[in-house]
Amino acid sequence: MFVCLSGVPKSVVEGLKHKCGRKVYVPLRKFFPDGEQYLRFELEYQQEKIFVIQSTYPEQDRKIVELYLALEALQGLGVGIEGIAVLYVAYARQDKRFLKGEPVSVKALYQGLKQFGIKRLVTVDVHTVQPFIDMGFEIMDILPHSYMLSKTGVKVDLVLAPDKGALHRAEAVARFFSVPYDYLDKFRDRVTGEIKVDTKILDVSGKNIAIVDDIISTGKTLAKAAEILYRLGANKVYGVVTHALISDETLRILSASNVEKLVIANTIEQGLDLPRWVEVIDISELLCEKIG
Repeated sequence: MFVCLSGVPKSVVEGLKHKCGRKVYVPLRKFFPDGEQYLRFELEYQQEKIFVIQSTYPEQDRKIVELYLALEALQGLGVGIEGIAVLYVAYARQDKRFLKGEPVSVKALYQGLKQFGIKRLVTVDVHTVQPFIDMGFEIMDILPHSYMLSKTGVKVDLVLAPDKGALHRAEAVARFFSVPYDYLDKFRDRVTGEIKVDTKILDVSGKNIAIVDDIISTGKTLAKAAEILYRLGANKVYGVVTHALISDETLRILSASNVEKLVIANTIEQGLDLPRWVEVIDISELLCEKIG
């Protein structure tokens, strides 16, 4: 059985119901007047393994608390939890101390899962898996870019990562489509947040290029890269990004950069009416395949 918590987008819940061959259960959830959460499972446990699924954006703090409440409630029912799938892992970007005095937030928030006996963790394009390995989890990180791009029918000649740290994503997509790959040089000021992008020496003339990444929020990195690639003679530039934290400002920035299409996964419920050049790909079938 899949237990889907409130962060799981409706399209994913429906996809899991119809494509996985497992029952899908959503617990009762409400709020007390002071804002605290209440959660209850109205189910009869029938000795079947349960996989808990959550996505921790938006309202990251609430979604993480809900996950812990659900695990404690299931433990109280004597349920065997097969594992946890977190579609979007909040606080994962702070995986090291970049400046003195900072917390390693991914460790602070997720090492507590072990007290419920959780060993298996499935993530979707988490920022980095190493902190979870260090905490002793058996982790499977799903990179959905190849699946997403194949669903669009788009043909690309070159796959680029926005920086060297994301090169493994570009490599996976390039191998799937049998095309070359490379990375851009991206520099971010840790204090001001300002981003600079350098294409190095790349032959992009006349090519259709996919830029793959894990998260898009402001859209500035993708926009800067697209503008530079078009100046160098690229034919079309596509963004293929797993987690889309999209605002009206994001859409304005990307529209001005003339990105041909932005392909995103449905790991996060989108609250905006998206333009036609943004395509949302349902990854529930991919989840079924990987979770088993």
